[in-house]
Amino acid sequence: MDDDGRTMQRDPDVRIECAPSVYTPAEDTFLMLGAIAIARDERVLEMGCGSGMISVHCAKAGAVITAVDVNPEAVKCTKTNASRNDVLVNVVTSDLFDEVKGTYDLILFNPPYLRGDERTIEDKAWAGGPTGTETLFRFLEAAVPHLDPKGRIIVIVSSDMDQSALDKVLKPFTVKELASMRLFFEELRVLELRPVSGRPRSVF
Repeated sequence: MDDDGRTMQRDPDVRIECAPSVYTPAEDTFLMLGAIAIARDERVLEMGCGSGMISVHCAKAGAVITAVDVNPEAVKCTKTNASRNDVLVNVVTSDLFDEVKGTYDLILFNPPYLRGDERTIEDKAWAGGPTGTETLFRFLEAAVPHLDPKGRIIVIVSSDMDQSALDKVLKPFTVKELASMRLFFEELRVLELRPVSGRPRSVF
């Protein structure tokens, strides 16, 4: 994308409702939202869409948006919120890219970044594995084949992640920090990633 895309801000007219088992938009959601620049008609995929907050904003900005979540309740929630806000969002139930087709100009993911193991489908919203980076790595490994050669990936990372493991996960990419936020227990950063070449290889 050229640099003429405008970064988005939270639209007070967007109405979002959540189900109990769906991640509620929080500080990390709005940090990512404010860091995303969208050009009209860009092909955008949001992985882990949750309530659909970011996907709805992308659609309102003119993107052709596909939203993905492994949680059927999140898929249902995103569909409802897209309809409620009168925007078109293609919503897919998938564990990462298992059911995803095509390539995209921009792929977004606010991954589960806290250290912990998945035991239930709700855990997938926060548990990023023993180092906090395992889900991010699986995502990046599968995302590259779905990325346009000139495309980019935007993710959130946390200081709670094992930083040595994170450095290894990000090594196959050029990294640009778009935004950051310090909370009382961690620092969050929004990163733009572009593959250096090929696909990331296993680091675990």
